[in-house]
Amino acid sequence: MATQKPLCGIHRLLLVTMIVIPAIPLLISAAIGFYSFAGASKRFSVSSIRQAAVDRAALIDEFLHERRNDLDSFMALLPVDSLHGQEALTELTSWLRSGGPVFQDMGLIDPQGRHAAYVGPFGLADKDYSDADWYRETLQNGYFISDVYLGYRKVPHFVIAVTRRIDGRVWTLRATVNPTIFGNMVGAPGLGDTGEAYILNSQGLFQTNRRSGGALLERDGYPYPPQNENLISFTGTDDDEEYLFASARLNDGKWRLIVRQKEEEAFQTVVMASYTVLFVLLCGGAVIVVLALIVSRRLSETLRGQAAAVDKLEGQLLQAARLAELGEMAAGFAHEINNPLQIMKTDLALLELTLKDVTDVCDNREACDELKEIADQFQIQIGRCAAITREILRFGRQDAPHVEDMDLADFLPKVGAMIRNKAQVNGIDVTCDVGPDVPPVIADPGQLQQVMVNLLNNAIHAVVDRHGSKGGRIEVAARGDDRGRAVITVADNGCGINQESLSKIFMPFFTTKAPGQGTGLGLSVCHSIIDALGGELTVDSTKGEGTTFTVRIPGKGA
Repeated sequence: MATQKPLCGIHRLLLVTMIVIPAIPLLISAAIGFYSFAGASKRFSVSSIRQAAVDRAALIDEFLHERRNDLDSFMALLPVDSLHGQEALTELTSWLRSGGPVFQDMGLIDPQGRHAAYVGPFGLADKDYSDADWYRETLQNGYFISDVYLGYRKVPHFVIAVTRRIDGRVWTLRATVNPTIFGNMVGAPGLGDTGEAYILNSQGLFQTNRRSGGALLERDGYPYPPQNENLISFTGTDDDEEYLFASARLNDGKWRLIVRQKEEEAFQTVVMASYTVLFVLLCGGAVIVVLALIVSRRLSETLRGQAAAVDKLEGQLLQAARLAELGEMAAGFAHEINNPLQIMKTDLALLELTLKDVTDVCDNREACDELKEIADQFQIQIGRCAAITREILRFGRQDAPHVEDMDLADFLPKVGAMIRNKAQVNGIDVTCDVGPDVPPVIADPGQLQQVMVNLLNNAIHAVVDRHGSKGGRIEVAARGDDRGRAVITVADNGCGINQESLSKIFMPFFTTKAPGQGTGLGLSVCHSIIDALGGELTVDSTKGEGTTFTVRIPGKGA
């Protein structure tokens, strides 16, 4: 429980860290991207409305210029003998038709300022314009484009007038521009649903209708900034609506073209960008939180697993330490056992001498032979005990490795003899087949004995797990290969090893045995020993059929 509480705190810390750390660069990048995009979008919107004003102003100026040129051409072509009467009317009618629907009416004004001829629907023949402001400015400048005014017809309109000097006297040609055609041309800037364009004169009076409200000759109450440049742009509020404006000069500065659009539409890309950024932040935040939960949970589980592995490792190290102590104790026991064996061997030699003397004078030959056989058997068993203690001492010796030439034909049967009794007790048949082509090897006898004993003990466990005390088989074989190596195999018909365990079989502290029956160090140590000899230790196993360990050691001449 003490470990669980710190792990829970670490889990919470990991979760918070994994959310905060990715969230900071996400927020920073989103903010930078949004402000950069918003600034670029606003600049683009302002540039678009300015360009619309420039294009529309150029179109209007071109229109007015062409109409003036039309009138100049008409006047230049007017015959001198057609200044009065029916000839003048015929010429005006022809000019009005050739001008198309752009002109509503047309009049030729004599040097006294009266209509010499008039063609149109308003009945303005014989009207006197000598006192009209527009007529005076026309005489002064040679041409004139008026503001929208009512005039004699009491209908809003504006005129274009040009002059020609004939026989030293000034004649004037005046035409009324169709306000519908002119208004349609001005009021269609192509700036979305709320974009509109209109013309104001110097007094702020509408010279064209405005779509959002504003008729001809009405005064626009919006406080426009002064037009100190040919083109300006600005923002402002009109009727509680925020607008983006562009203003351009027209008609020699007497008019100004206003193009405007609601900011919510002009800056719609900025609004969409803000929604997009918000959506990305929400999605990114959700992804970060979900990934943080998943990863932190997995890390927490990994930490718990590692903590459990550390606890298990500590237990295995403790078990290994106990085994090491037991090994040292076994070596001490071997020394202690060896001393009485030596005494028994000496006494047995004395017994054999006594039996020899007794046998020479013995009357009961059968009894004497039996005593002789018992003494011989004592001699054999004492020799076996002495050999076992020597092997225990050599196996437990912790001296530095001492390599020497080893004949496997002599070495392997001795190792097999060490475990043969244990195998026979469990009903296991152990065979050892050493081929004549096995080369001698250079190795430490104690270490190689440790490897073989470990492999044989593992084989015994596997066979007993599958067969119990009957039907087990272990085959030890040695051959030479084409690379001059000695190849030793230990094959059993035991329970086998699954594929998952095979990949970890040589890892320290990994064991397939039940808890308390193995430390998981044996095969790891064996692998290290064979690797140090320049050889290799491999395993091949099928679950439920058996296992074969293969040891390859370089031969002496390899």
